[in-house]
Amino acid sequence: MVKGEHQSPHRDGVVRVQLVYSKHSKDENGESGEVRLEGESFRIRIPFLTQSRAPVLGLNSFKCDLRPKTVVVTLLSGDHEYDRVSLDWAKGFKMADPTAYASRSELLLHGTP
Repeated sequence: MVKGEHQSPHRDGVVRVQLVYSKHSKDENGESGEVRLEGESFRIRIPFLTQSRAPVLGLNSFKCDLRPKTVVVTLLSGDHEYDRVSLDWAKGFKMADPTAYASRSELLLHGTP
């Protein structure tokens, strides 16, 4: 869950969130989602699996330690990018409950003055 506010909103503004995994991962760019801006605040939930397939002594098994390295949050209007914030996963997120993570603080995104 990423939440925050934006300044100088545009009527067709969108907040996009992209999960980025390590460069050693099979798919460096992970899940993403976006939300159309309504009012001054936003909340967006990006579901992702923490399980990854890993061989253990030659057996196929699952381990539950897959986490993004970075979360990129972008404020867009049409084709124009107004603001972009990159959050380090380890420092910027906390476990909100056994099934979800949330940003430690709300973001403030800036549009045009």
